[in-house]
Amino acid sequence: MTRRFQAIAVVALILVAAVTANAGVSVTPYGYVKLDASFDSALTNDGNYVYYVEPYADGEEEDEFNMTAKQTRLGLKFDGGGTDDIALSGVIELDFYGGGGENKPLPVFRKAYMLMRTEHVDILAGQTSDVISPIVPTTLNYIVLWKSGNIGYRRPQIRLSKFVPVGGGSKLKFEAAATRSMGHDAGGGEAVGTPAFQGRFSYGTEIMGYPAVVGVSGLMGKEEAISSCATACELDQSVVAVDVSLPLGDMFSVKGQYFTGKNLSNYLGAVGQGIADDGAGGLSEIEAAGWWAQLTVKPAKGWQFNVGAGSDDPEIEVSYEDGDYFDKNTTYFGNVLWTVAPAAVVGVEYAMFETEYSTVLGTDITTESYESSRVQLSFMYKF
Repeated sequence: MTRRFQAIAVVALILVAAVTANAGVSVTPYGYVKLDASFDSALTNDGNYVYYVEPYADGEEEDEFNMTAKQTRLGLKFDGGGTDDIALSGVIELDFYGGGGENKPLPVFRKAYMLMRTEHVDILAGQTSDVISPIVPTTLNYIVLWKSGNIGYRRPQIRLSKFVPVGGGSKLKFEAAATRSMGHDAGGGEAVGTPAFQGRFSYGTEIMGYPAVVGVSGLMGKEEAISSCATACELDQSVVAVDVSLPLGDMFSVKGQYFTGKNLSNYLGAVGQGIADDGAGGLSEIEAAGWWAQLTVKPAKGWQFNVGAGSDDPEIEVSYEDGDYFDKNTTYFGNVLWTVAPAAVVGVEYAMFETEYSTVLGTDITTESYESSRVQLSFMYKF
């Protein structure tokens, strides 16, 4: 079944490319082949990539080695088929983190959307990245500090965007989207009957000839969950985030993000925790704040060095039901990327992960921390 599904997916992409070409739409394939080999000093989740450190068994670290090509990415860009007033384009993109065996992985859709550009507004419809927190750190680790200071994922949405020039090459950008709340809690966002809403306002300009952007984004949504006493409740999802991308000359640049919000499990915040149950029928949103920052240095052609850190800090309360919770998750990383040839990149990354767990027992909270060091080697062939 796995091989059949893979074959169907590949054939479907080929057929789409052929049909659209005949319809006068240009199709451009893109993507990369990527191998990741990594050594971790302690067990992590998931192993091929790292969200957090698992608690030590018997109080001792247990190292692990992983090697995978699952991050290999395939995509098609479509352009054309519009009118004089409407420019049309689209994207289909997948990788192989959809489950299945390590050497027989399943493909999974990352993006699938159409974009209509008009004189007044751009309209996107389909699945793509969230409007909130659009920038990501440059890591070899697949999950780009999710659950460790970075938030946002990919989901179905209808998005409106508008650029407004303000002179001197600078411009404002307004974005608003109605999105599906991809709930995993009982009932999830689907049971509420309304979409979630995201928005972002950003200012872009040039500093020393390089683009600089500052953005403020927000989220409002609802989710339905059922407590341990079978009581259904509607809970809020919300976040406010600030993102910055800033050049510091020919060689240096910085970027980063800060967020604060609640019930962010579906947006990979609060270390994946969204709703807390007090065991007596009461539910509440878990609040969290987080950040990440990165410095990039490009000392010579073909070489790039990145160093950064991120942290996600949920608020754990004694009113929660007895059990184990993530209290904090922090990552420090540094990597070097060497462009061996125009289509080939080799990278080495060192990262240190620290995950704090809180155990709630009655009115007592105890905290324990676990660490893991990771060395990762990656080879990438881009096309």
